[in-house]
Amino acid sequence: MEPGARVVTFGNGMVVREPIVAIDDEARRLVWGAEGGPMTHYNGAVQVHAEGTGSRVVWTADFLPHDASTFIGPMIDQGLAAMKKALDGSAR
Repeated sequence: MEPGARVVTFGNGMVVREPIVAIDDEARRLVWGAEGGPMTHYNGAVQVHAEGTGSRVVWTADFLPHDASTFIGPMIDQGLAAMKKALDGSAR
């Protein structure tokens, strides 16, 4: 973490600075961008919704160029798996 951003090293070794765009505690929503890496644009948002006796997490990612999905998709899948493991463990 650094003021207003976090610096993330991904499993594939790519390092990206992610400026925090918005934090909305009431809506349980976080929005961030990305600087560095191969994309010309990245905007991500994660929001937690109450669902039944638990929660549902929705992660939205908008990025350019569109063909970056071939490597961003697997990175998002890995991030979601890590998030699920961490959150499932914290519920115990």
